[in-house]
Amino acid sequence: MILGPPEQIDSATLAFCATISPEVPVYVPVRPAPASKPAYCFDNSVACAQAQGGEAVYGWAIWRWPGRWFEAEHHAVWRGPDGALLDVTPQAGDPPRVLFLPDPDAPYDPATFRRNIMAPDGDSAAVREYIALVAQRGDITDAYWEPGMDVLPLFTPEDQRRLDPIDARMAALRAEIA
Repeated sequence: MILGPPEQIDSATLAFCATISPEVPVYVPVRPAPASKPAYCFDNSVACAQAQGGEAVYGWAIWRWPGRWFEAEHHAVWRGPDGALLDVTPQAGDPPRVLFLPDPDAPYDPATFRRNIMAPDGDSAAVREYIALVAQRGDITDAYWEPGMDVLPLFTPEDQRRLDPIDARMAALRAEIA
């Protein structure tokens, strides 16, 4: 799978972003702070603001697998005292920049789980089915989430039986989509 920041902010990227926030997406350089931890963007951004001034800015990291799908991940970056945005959190694959969509309606709240948002990039029936399965899986697994949780616990046998065919179909679709 090749999911990364969109190479350009084209009309398809703008259309996806418009379904999430009225703000304009911007490229933000990624320069992890020395003590920052992967997947802790909210804590990392707040820590930079406390240490160096500025503020954490909340919104969405926008990812794209060209021809397959877009995905928005709830995210935070740091706005320094000079007003410049910087992603201080290490990112998978070490991209030099992320596409960040500010969203004042999506602040970080440790008691609120925000799912990733997905949409097809193209007209593939397999991709549409995959995205629907991701949502079905989330309908089951979201009930296990608790504030501060890094890893979901083991599922009940009943929920695991519900997840097994979803996971199997998702694996088959990933092979087809790739």
